[in-house]
Amino acid sequence: MNKVMNVMRECVAYIQAVGVILLALTARACGKTKYTLSFTKVRGKWYCDVPHWPEALFERSLMVGGASRLLEMYSHGTDKVVMTIRVSMNMDSPQYQGAQFHKTSSTIAGGAFYKDPFGEFPEEVWLCPVTLFTIGRYPQRILIDEINGHKG
Repeated sequence: MNKVMNVMRECVAYIQAVGVILLALTARACGKTKYTLSFTKVRGKWYCDVPHWPEALFERSLMVGGASRLLEMYSHGTDKVVMTIRVSMNMDSPQYQGAQFHKTSSTIAGGAFYKDPFGEFPEEVWLCPVTLFTIGRYPQRILIDEINGHKG
C-alpha cells in the first residue's frame, strides 16, 4: 500500500509541475531574459530552488554533471548560491565581459550541455530538463551578471 501511495503522490506532483512549466513558458513568451536563480546545498548536494516546485519532486532538482562543481566554486563555502543571469537565444549578442556559458548540444528530454568559451571553468556543465521549469528553454548563451551580490 505504501508503494501505491508513493506512486500516487509522485503523479500528483508531476501534475502540479505542469503549472510550473507553464509559468516559465509564459515568461519566455513575454520576452523575459533576466532571471534570479537560487541554489541550496543539502547534505552535501546542490539543488535548484525552483519556485512553486512540488516538494515530492525535490530530488529532481539535484544539480549534477559539472553544475554542482560550478556551484561549489561560487559558494565560497556557504550552503546558498544566488545568481542573476541573462539568457540569449543567439550567439551574435554583443561582447560580454562576465562569466558566460555557451550551449554545445541539447535535447528536450536529455538536457543541455554548456561550456565556458574562455576556459575559466574547464568542465562541461550539464543542465537537466528542470531548466525548462525555471527559464522555459535551453538558451544558446547564459550570461552570469551577479553571483551572491558580486559581479559575475
